[in-house]
Amino acid sequence: MAIKGNAYTKTKWVFEERPVASSKLNTWDDRIEAALELIHYLLSISWGGGSGVIRKASTDDLKVFATSPASLTVEVRPGYAFVSHYPYKLAATTQTAAVTPPVGNPRIDLVQARLETWDISVKTGTPAATPVAPSPDTNCLALAQLYLRPAMTVIKDTNDGTNGYVTDARVFL
Repeated sequence: MAIKGNAYTKTKWVFEERPVASSKLNTWDDRIEAALELIHYLLSISWGGGSGVIRKASTDDLKVFATSPASLTVEVRPGYAFVSHYPYKLAATTQTAAVTPPVGNPRIDLVQARLETWDISVKTGTPAATPVAPSPDTNCLALAQLYLRPAMTVIKDTNDGTNGYVTDARVFL
C-alpha cells in the first residue's frame, strides 16, 4: 500500500532513541500507513465515495475563475476534495500557467487537481472543428474546461463569442 498525495508522511525515528532493527520500524510504519489508508477510504465513503469536491460554506471551493484583469491564465480557489478515495487540499488561490491559444481550430483544455503533488495543472486538448475535452489523468480531479478559440486574447468567465471561456466541471460529494 502507498499513501498518495501530501496527507501523510512516513515517520523517521531519530530523536534520542536507541537503535532499533529496521524490520520493526518498517512493520510499524506499514501498520500506520494501512490504518491511514483505511481512514481515508472510510471518510471518502462517508462523503459519498468516489472523487469530488467537498462542499463547505462556500460554493467557490476549487472553482476556476478568469483572472482580473483578464489574461490567458485562470485562478483556482482553495478547497478540499477526495481524489481516488484520498484527501486533497488546495490551501491558497492558485494561478495556472498561461495557455497558448490554438492556431486553426478551437480546443478544450482541462484544469485538473493532481493528487500526487497537491497542485493544479492544465491538460491540453486536441484542436478540432468540434473539440472534445480530454479526460483527467490518473489520480486527478477535473475542475473546469477551458474553451479556447484561435486568435483569442483572454479567457473570460462567460462566452463572449470571441475569446476563450471557463466551464465548471466540478463534481461534488
